[in-house]
Amino acid sequence: MTTEPSLYRPDAQLTAEKRALAFIAFAVEQIEDLAPLLPEGVGLSGPVRAAAIESFWVNTRLLAEFLVQGTGSRDWQARDFAPDWTATNEEAKTRLSEAWVTASRHVMHLSKDRTPELDAIEPVSAELYRQVAEDCREVYDEFLANVQ
Repeated sequence: MTTEPSLYRPDAQLTAEKRALAFIAFAVEQIEDLAPLLPEGVGLSGPVRAAAIESFWVNTRLLAEFLVQGTGSRDWQARDFAPDWTATNEEAKTRLSEAWVTASRHVMHLSKDRTPELDAIEPVSAELYRQVAEDCREVYDEFLANVQ
């Protein structure tokens, strides 16, 4: 039995802001840990591989919304913690916004883009998984350096 607080049973001693930041840190770790396993999923069963892919994209979408897009007042945004902050790497911001679109269309929603003609399907490469993970880490680290 572990004594560390779980993200799913938050430490009551932490403020809502600290818990939100813990979720963001957890998302970054998930993305970084999963990227090397994908897309092949070597050693993972079919359902576990699918869950790993979905977790990667769901967490990427969460980070993209938090760090570069913002979603309105009902969700935490990076600017709640660093009011004047904006990511400076425009290329990473653009790639994270594109990753948000991928996650939204192909994981979060049953969009028509999720079921294209078979000849239009382009598999996600290991390089793309690596790049998305790097972009998440880079923009997140820049955000952390600006948290007040």
